[in-house]
Amino acid sequence: MAAALDINLFVHDGATTVGAAIDSVLAQSWQDWRLTLIDDGSTDGTAEILRDYAARDPRIAVKHNRANVGAVGAFQRGFWLGDAEFVMLKSADDLIAPEYVARLMAVLHAHPGCVMAHAGGLSFSGPGQLDFVYPESHRLHSVGSDRVARAEAVMLHYTSSPSFWGIYRRNAVDRLAPIAYRPGWDHVVLAELALYGEIRHDPGVMYWRRGTGRPVRVLARAAMAESARGVDPALPFAEALWRAPCLATAYAHVENFLLAPVTERERAALIAAARATFLRRWAPLMQREAETLRGYITQAVTAAALLDEDARVLALLPLTRLLAAMTTMLPGWDSRAEYEAVAGLLHQEAMTCPM
Repeated sequence: MAAALDINLFVHDGATTVGAAIDSVLAQSWQDWRLTLIDDGSTDGTAEILRDYAARDPRIAVKHNRANVGAVGAFQRGFWLGDAEFVMLKSADDLIAPEYVARLMAVLHAHPGCVMAHAGGLSFSGPGQLDFVYPESHRLHSVGSDRVARAEAVMLHYTSSPSFWGIYRRNAVDRLAPIAYRPGWDHVVLAELALYGEIRHDPGVMYWRRGTGRPVRVLARAAMAESARGVDPALPFAEALWRAPCLATAYAHVENFLLAPVTERERAALIAAARATFLRRWAPLMQREAETLRGYITQAVTAAALLDEDARVLALLPLTRLLAAMTTMLPGWDSRAEYEAVAGLLHQEAMTCPM
């Protein structure tokens, strides 16, 4: 009989921590699971550790990515892998309490309309070294029949990763758009997920995060497709939204809602909610990011002007997306100078294009 839960753990060069992460799964009181260990191009001996665990337990399988696909690619594969009714993604660093799966599955079974359940979390630096407990306000409680309100609740409250690392109902995950390489992709996944059902939590502090995480700008840079390809996102004509992670995260919701399977009335309400919510949360941060981008855009336009005609339009595409993010998420923001600079080059290209 097939397991009720697919647990998909992905790891890249995690030899020092992955054993403890796997052990925390093996120690679960709820045992109806299948564990797949996904080696994301490790070079440090991780593969041997994974093979050893798989040899000891028939419920454990190992898969290998031929190359390191980065966080976005790993999460996407983790969501799609397996066929159980529920799916849980697992990192190679963090630990879960022995009752974690049992209590989250109890939430999901008690609420058939719930598409994801998570737990409270804490941060630790090592054995017995508690850094802090994540505030209760970080836990998501996105419930009710109004799916716009559910998505808005996620946009307003999602702050820290323990609220993302939960157990998901597979039929809702299957409705999600493919994860895009962009800052704030996890925010977007949860906001879209809330369109398909409720997100609830168990108040127990059962997700134990190793360390306090990386700076937001570092995470944003790592989330870009260029990083996954081994290309420096700081190159002049690479996608530049990582330079403004708060602005990019807010705008990513608008991009996602434009194509979400909702009514047009709901679409308008979702976009309005995204603009209002992130202005409420991050207005000063987004304004500072937009100001910083002015200098980058000026430099990029100058560099694009040196390209031949065929390359110029492609080089300007990332800039148009930046400008769209700035003007969409910051009402009243004056980007006329930047628009005129980009439009000037595009007009020059149009004037020289053969009929």
